[in-house]
Formats: sequence, structure tokens, C-alpha cells
Amino acid sequence: MHDKQFMRETAVEAAHAFRAGRLGRRSFLAICGLAGVTLPSVLAGRAEAAAGEIILWNWGGQSEECHGSAIGVPFTAETGMPLRFDTSGPLQGKIKEMVDSGNVTADVCDGDLFDAVALGASGHLEPIDYSVVSKEKTLPEYALEFGVSIILYGYAFMYDTEAWGENPPRDWADFFDLEKFPGQRSLYKWANGALEAALMADGVAPEALYPLDIDRALTRITAIRDNTIYWGSGSEAHDMIVNGEVSMGMVWQNRGRAIEERTNGRYRMVMNQAIAMPGAYIVPKGNPGGREAVMKFIAVSQSVEAQLGLFSCLGMTPTNPEAIARITPGDAPWAITSAENRPRIVLNDPVWWGQNGDAAVNAFLEAIS
Repeated sequence: MHDKQFMRETAVEAAHAFRAGRLGRRSFLAICGLAGVTLPSVLAGRAEAAAGEIILWNWGGQSEECHGSAIGVPFTAETGMPLRFDTSGPLQGKIKEMVDSGNVTADVCDGDLFDAVALGASGHLEPIDYSVVSKEKTLPEYALEFGVSIILYGYAFMYDTEAWGENPPRDWADFFDLEKFPGQRSLYKWANGALEAALMADGVAPEALYPLDIDRALTRITAIRDNTIYWGSGSEAHDMIVNGEVSMGMVWQNRGRAIEERTNGRYRMVMNQAIAMPGAYIVPKGNPGGREAVMKFIAVSQSVEAQLGLFSCLGMTPTNPEAIARITPGDAPWAITSAENRPRIVLNDPVWWGQNGDAAVNAFLEAIS
């Protein structure tokens, strides 16, 4: 009994040291493991919560750096709580497994708003506290019960200007027209964006896309299957274009800007009919940092300064209308919901994708295999 009490006290002291920056994360977790409380209840809550921090689960790379500078710095300045990262990628299945196990190690996940619909319905998320988080600081469609959109990314396409000269492709109908614009294409291999693009190419008006007619979309997609390769990461999409594997390629809109600028405009992005996707913050049920702290973190992320910081660093478009209005004229062509682009883009429907995503992706994978 005395040994257990000693180890618990050691874990508590380690949590204080971790919070003060005197002890590294790995050493802290190792001490907790030796104490038999891998993520234990010490102080007021679990060990990581006791350390007085917020753990953001995202995809790492530049995203970690940008979230840290744009949101972590002002959050810590305001609350005294550091922002830490789990960069292993918050896939829906991993979030479910974490919550179901009772070993919740993340406070907030940088996911998609359709994740909020699916995981909220299955009981794996905390509802957003809109007395702290503001519905007015995102787009009206994107303040949902279990998630709120902080940024927007998008699916657009790029083409090689040397291939098409004075008659470039202008919309998804051109992208899918192999007779008028022959050559290889690339699409995202997980269906998002591709289904909407195919339907617009087939004549469906942007405002009439949802609910998506999956069969109709797949008929259009399979018609160009022999001339299409599929990518699963932004770097793959980039390489397929700049290495000449494709004459037109779907890209994430923030990646497209980098490609266009780094190739001096040889490869050009078409924002007409781009599909705007709401990236969102969602909170796993039982998050270790507690409800009050994580809602405060989300509120800080809605500030104009934080959102413009993410846009500058990552190319992700703000959702706060005030931040959108402050995007400079030079940046406006690359911001998917700028005043310049808003009339010609499509807003993704996260409710449809949250309720139908598994079936849509499975049908898509079967069709392209």
C-alpha cells in the first residue's frame, strides 16, 4: 500500500514538473507507467489533464507547426496551458477505439465536420458548448452539435498550361472530357470531392448536388477509369502533376497554390466549381483536459488572428466571416470562400457525408478497382 501511495505521489509530482516544462513528455508517461497508471487519475483528473495542457490530435508535419504558432501561442498566453500534439492522425476508427477503451488521451481532434456527424451519432463525442464557442464565428452551415468548422480546405483541379495553350479547361465537365482534353487524370482515392466533381461534369447544378446520386457519379467516374490514377496524400497529388504523370489533376486547394507559385504558373489551378470542405474541431468523450479547457481552446481558434495565422501558414481558409473579410486582395484568389470565389464554389454537405460516407467510399473503391 505504501509503495502504491509513493508511486502515485511520484506521478503527481511528475505531472507538476511536466506542466512547468521541467520534465519531458516521454519521461512523464514513463513514470506514470511505472506507477501503474498509464494515463491515471492524479490531481483533478487524468495525468495528462493534471499537467494542465490540451492535447491536439492532428496529422503532424507543417500542421503541427502552424496550429502551434497560430492557436497554441495565444491559447497558452491566455490560459497558461500549453498545447501538445498527437500527430498519429485522428481517423474515425481510432477515435472510436480510444473512447471505447476508456483510455482517452486527446482533448480535441483536427478532423472533418462529417466526422462530427458520424461520431456524434455513435456517442463518441462531447457536444460543443456554444455558450463558449461562437456560432457567429463560423459559416452558418458549419456549427453542428458535435463539431464546429474552424478552417476550410477544398478540392480543385490543376492543368498543364503547355498542354492546352489558348483553350484551357474551365470546369469539371472539361476535366472529364477526354475527347476535347485527352490525357491522364488524377482523383482523390477516398471519394470526397470526386463524386461531386463527377456529378457537376454530368450536368448537375451545384445547388442540387445533395443528396449525391452515387450511381450517377460512379458512371461518370468509371467512364474515364482507364485514364485516371488515384492519390491518397497531398504529396502524391503534387508529384503526379509536376512530374508530368497527368495533364489534369485534382488537388487540395492549398497545395495548388504552392504548385502554381513554385512552377511559375506553368501548372494552373481552376477554382471554378471547387468543393469547399469544412475542417473541424471535435472533442472525444471524456477528454482528459476537461470540458471547460477544451471549449476555451476552440474559442481561441475562432479568433480572427488565429484563423488568419492558419491561412498564412497552411493555406487553409478561415470560417470566421470577419477573418474572411480581412483576406488581402493578393490572397483572395487562393481563399476558397473569399468574396471572389464564393459565387463559383460548392459548400460540402457534412451531414450527408457523415450519414452516407462509408457506403459512398465503399462503392467508389469497388468501382475504381
